[in-house]
Amino acid sequence: MFKWKESTTDVKGEDSVYKGFTSAQKVNTILKGSKLTGDITVSCDMELSGEVEGNITCEQNSNIVIKGVCRGNIKTEEGNATIEGELNNGDIIAGGDITVTGKFNGGKAMSKGKININGEFSGRLEGNEIEIGPNAKGKGELFYKEYISISKGAKIEAQINKIQEEVTTKKKATEMKVINMELPVKDIKAEKH
Repeated sequence: MFKWKESTTDVKGEDSVYKGFTSAQKVNTILKGSKLTGDITVSCDMELSGEVEGNITCEQNSNIVIKGVCRGNIKTEEGNATIEGELNNGDIIAGGDITVTGKFNGGKAMSKGKININGEFSGRLEGNEIEIGPNAKGKGELFYKEYISISKGAKIEAQINKIQEEVTTKKKATEMKVINMELPVKDIKAEKH
């Protein structure tokens, strides 16, 4: 497994185009022309402009931006995932939002927040909210909890499903009491005077 934790660079200025990156935040960068094979685990934001064949995992509240090509899964516990390049044959799991303006080909995209698609996709999308933009093209299954929007101009073939939260009720355990059914025995001798 390839762990990428040491090399970081600061993003300067307020004009950063990546959702979630701030000017003082550290960012791991894999530049265009770089090719890596193996799994990557980072503890801060990740920007991929090159190529990776393997899984990318961000710990903490970190964001992942794919501008190049990734063949594998990407996962961020609490952060956002942005696909401007390509993600092939992999899943996206994000605690925040997922944005696709490039290509998402393959697996499933699962978000605790919003999924915004304005690029190409194929596979299963599952999120609290799903927004399909006017430039979206693709096929798949859309699973949403609260809200779905499909813009005019989008070219999609999809099965749309609303996720129903299961309401579970616990039955209160029956209380058991031990009741003495015997009649009290009176001391007859004590009653005779």
